[in-house]
Amino acid sequence: MINNDDLLYRVDRHYLGPTGYTFPVRIRYTALAVGVLVFIAVFLIARAILHLPLGFRPLMLMLLVTVFVTHHIAKYVTPDRPLRSVLRAAFNDLNAPRPPKAGETVFVTLPDRLTAGTRPDTVRIDGEDAHR
Repeated sequence: MINNDDLLYRVDRHYLGPTGYTFPVRIRYTALAVGVLVFIAVFLIARAILHLPLGFRPLMLMLLVTVFVTHHIAKYVTPDRPLRSVLRAAFNDLNAPRPPKAGETVFVTLPDRLTAGTRPDTVRIDGEDAHR
């Protein structure tokens, strides 16, 4: 018999809500943690940078933005691809070098002296150092 990791996926990784008052949808624990962190970030951005007042409409807007961002992040998070690797892949993708655009001038800097297989700039002639 072949052992595989099917038992890993049989574990119930969903939060159904408090006892007796379940949510209408199933929420994964990772999505719940990501949602809390995203809401804190959205709240800080909305209050500190955008200066939104505390009220029903701004809080509902923050909640909708949080659900939208959390849904798109949690879509890529699986037991085989944890949140840390998803965030690292996004960071690497944002910082990757891009090819030049059409018509853009490309500057290439060459080193002053190539050391692999070249002779040195100075040679010794009759006991003195002379530059070529």
